[in-house]
Formats: sequence, C-alpha cells, structure tokens
Amino acid sequence: MMNIDYVFPHPIGEMSLLEKVDNDKIKETIENLSSDIDEHTGARVWDCKVKTSFENDALSVEFTKRHSDFLEAVNEAVNQYMVQVGWYEPSKPNKVTQCWWNKYDESHHFQEAHHHGVHEVCAIYYVTNDTIPTCFHNPNYYTVQSRYDNTPGGETEVTQRLHEKFATAGTLIIFPGYMMHSVPYIRKGKYQDSDLMQKNRITIAMNFHKYEQDLLTRIEEDPNQIHIKFGE
Repeated sequence: MMNIDYVFPHPIGEMSLLEKVDNDKIKETIENLSSDIDEHTGARVWDCKVKTSFENDALSVEFTKRHSDFLEAVNEAVNQYMVQVGWYEPSKPNKVTQCWWNKYDESHHFQEAHHHGVHEVCAIYYVTNDTIPTCFHNPNYYTVQSRYDNTPGGETEVTQRLHEKFATAGTLIIFPGYMMHSVPYIRKGKYQDSDLMQKNRITIAMNFHKYEQDLLTRIEEDPNQIHIKFGE
C-alpha cells in the first residue's frame, strides 16, 4: 500500500450560533423585509432567481441595524476559524464587510455556481433547516475537467466534483472566498418530488476582509447610509 499525503486542504468551518443569537427574530425580520420584493430583486449580476437583498442597500442596512448582535457573534466565530486554520493576525481581525440575505421560496429558485472574488473569507448562516444543500465545487481544475467514473472503488475525496453541505437552523459555515459554491435548482435531479423538496430556504451570506472598513462601523458613522457596495 502506497503512503499518500493529502496537502493544501480547503478548510470549511461549522458551528451553531443558537446560544448567541435570536434566530426566530432574524427569520421574522427577513420574512417582513422580503414580503414586498420580487425574485432576483437588485442582483443584476446574478443568473439565478431568488429573493435577495444583494445590491439592495436599503434592505441590507435595515437588517444590519436590527441585528448588530448577530454580526458581532459572526465576527467572533470567523476569527476563531482564522486562529484554528492559521490565518489570524491579531492586529488585523476580520470583520463583516458585506452582508445580504437570500430567500428561496419557489421551486424554481436556485443559485448558480460562484465565488466571492477577492474576499479572504466568507460565511453562510442558515436561518432555516437546510434540506437543499450548499454545494461546494472541487477547485482542482484537472479533477473537474476529467472523468474518473471507472476508477476502482468509486469516487474519492480527491475525485468528487461536489461536496454537499447540509445545515440546520442556526448553523454558520465559514470557508475561503475562492471556493466555488451553488444551490441546486430543486425541480431537477434527485431533489425533484422527494422528501428533500424545500419551499422556504433562508440564508444570510457575508464577506470578511482585514483591510476594508467593517459594516457596523460604516453604519454607525452614517445611520442613513444606503450606498454600500455589497458583494463581488
């Protein structure tokens, strides 16, 4: 048997925030803010259909004002992640710089594969129990471009194209900004007509950076500020 070293892993952190945040109030806020918007509102650069506050500064700032304690809890969790993976710099802690929520409440809603550009770290908070996964795409170009369907023993951690991440309400997952990820189009494939069908999926996406002014500070300096650039 050959000895194989698996080097340069891609760290995905996971923890529950239910003891630190009021998930019911967060859900209520998003339900109220999303009640009068159309699918795909504001997110001009996306190819998917979903109700979102992405690029809708007024909605994102309103959520932030109501739930600053949530962002503080997320900041703490992200810096714990940074310490554990060895990326933490005490003089430059990471803080939320961009935040938006996504609400999938129709069977044709989905999120196309994407990454978060130059942002060092990203996070997703699950407001609802997630029966439709967040799919992480294998960043190894040669694996993605090749087929290993006939490999003896089947798919491995090296050859898998997608890693499906399911989460329960109150869970925060943290991952490098370069990682491609998506949410399946639930009318197709194995999620169609199954117990996994989910009509009300709510998540909050966030970006973090050491060198950008954090979101809470920007809003404190100008409480009426709505011209904030969200997303990459």
